[in-house]
Amino acid sequence: MSGPTAVRFRALCATGLLAAMVPAGALLAQEGRYSDPEAYMLEARAEVLVTIRAALSTLGDRNVEAHRELFLPEATITAVTMRDGERTTRVSTLEESINSIAAVTVPMVERIWDPEVRVDGGVAVVWAPYDFYINGSFSHCGHDGFQLVRTERGWRLASLIYTVEQPPDCELHPDGLPAGPQGAP
Repeated sequence: MSGPTAVRFRALCATGLLAAMVPAGALLAQEGRYSDPEAYMLEARAEVLVTIRAALSTLGDRNVEAHRELFLPEATITAVTMRDGERTTRVSTLEESINSIAAVTVPMVERIWDPEVRVDGGVAVVWAPYDFYINGSFSHCGHDGFQLVRTERGWRLASLIYTVEQPPDCELHPDGLPAGPQGAP
């Protein structure tokens, strides 16, 4: 690319306007890596959700090694809790979170639904409501915010931030109670 088009392209990139004007899939299609921008976005979204669902599954199974592999080593996990009108924030390293998961000896189930997924090249963000059960009993609900990056090993979580709430401040999964022994009350 040269001439006035290149100058305009660099100006749009420098101001950040290009990202707002052209979806990532369209840019990748222009580069010749994908012929169909919509197909790229659908594929990337599906890959991101596979990683998220695997993280929730390994959490529930308390499979700490598989769970660890889905995160970047420097990942952070942040919980924002509202209790008795007071908000608390707890930031954990991946290893602190893994140790907490390993300490739980009863089944856990976390379910998300209606995820909003945004992908731009090698970065993805997912926002979704969730509910959480421990040993078959409802514990809490809220919203999860996942940030992921594409690595040579696939999508990996860079951070997780979530709220911890109780109904009516959050909703329960539209499918009702979790099925199976882990979710059965």
